[in-house]
Amino acid sequence: MAAPGEGRQLRRALARRNRGTWASAAVGLGAVAALIVLINPGRIGRALEHFDLALLPAIVVASLAYYVLQGVRWQFLLRDAAIRLPMAGTVLINLAGQATTLLPLGELTRAVLLAQAAEADFGDVLATVTVQELIYALLLVILAVPGLFEFHLSPAIPFAALSMALLALGVLTIPPLFRQIHGLITRIPGLRRFAGPLDQLQQETVDLLHRPDTAGWSIISVLQAGAEVTAFWLVIVALDPRPLNWPVTASIYAIASIAGAVSLIPGGIGASEAALAGLLIAAGLAPATATGVALMQRLADKGLSTAVGFLAYAVARPRYDLKGLFDLKPRSRQPGAVTGDPATQP
Repeated sequence: MAAPGEGRQLRRALARRNRGTWASAAVGLGAVAALIVLINPGRIGRALEHFDLALLPAIVVASLAYYVLQGVRWQFLLRDAAIRLPMAGTVLINLAGQATTLLPLGELTRAVLLAQAAEADFGDVLATVTVQELIYALLLVILAVPGLFEFHLSPAIPFAALSMALLALGVLTIPPLFRQIHGLITRIPGLRRFAGPLDQLQQETVDLLHRPDTAGWSIISVLQAGAEVTAFWLVIVALDPRPLNWPVTASIYAIASIAGAVSLIPGGIGASEAALAGLLIAAGLAPATATGVALMQRLADKGLSTAVGFLAYAVARPRYDLKGLFDLKPRSRQPGAVTGDPATQP
């Protein structure tokens, strides 16, 4: 369990980080607008007119399945970290956290809300999110490999992505490598304040990764990736009568997701759309259709999850006495406190 002082330091560091990402979000939105203007709004509009509405329910189900499975997978990591909340509560909080997925707080919202709901230390919860996202990134890259041979892309692309994910994992789990990074951070004035939070995160991440069931339950993350790629594939089918096959679609989606993550823009907005459109054009789709797919994918994924997130938050707020969505002040765990909502305990 994290010390109270470390938790406060971590929250202050994250708050400063969030304030600095609004400019990045503006750049991302500008990139989307530039992409639309470059391809021609009229052509994109005509391409979107061919969207097969009969596939819309399947797209919605596949997209929501990703977030439900994300909540289910998170539940097992939370149990390993001794954070108790019913499965239904974890899934609900995970959905509620998607309300700000396109804002600077981004993915951290679900950690903040769950720390409040379970009266757990924010650092403990953040470690479970870190482990979950690291494992998911590794699995998504692996899922992309088969389609690369058919798509005739250079293997250097997934190799670079896999190397980045493994490096992040290595920094957190290999003591000599962590000490090198930690020493570098402490020598840089602007980064010294992150040394304490990084220590906390590293210790808790290692504890989780050393548990045998962490790898075992990662099968749920495989199902997550499958649901997300399937939703993307269905969007392509709805707009193009000659759709790409599933392995190639998985490769395109994985590469675009990595591009969005590397951009450090909330939700990867702008970077993901540009990467998706470019790769789809390279795969043979017309530029207007490819751009339409990228825009519809954004709407089917983050647009839908944001709307569902606000609905889930409206349900979860009175049940767990949550604070505001934009208030990064999770409650500290009190000794002997009962976690979760007593009314929903099994």
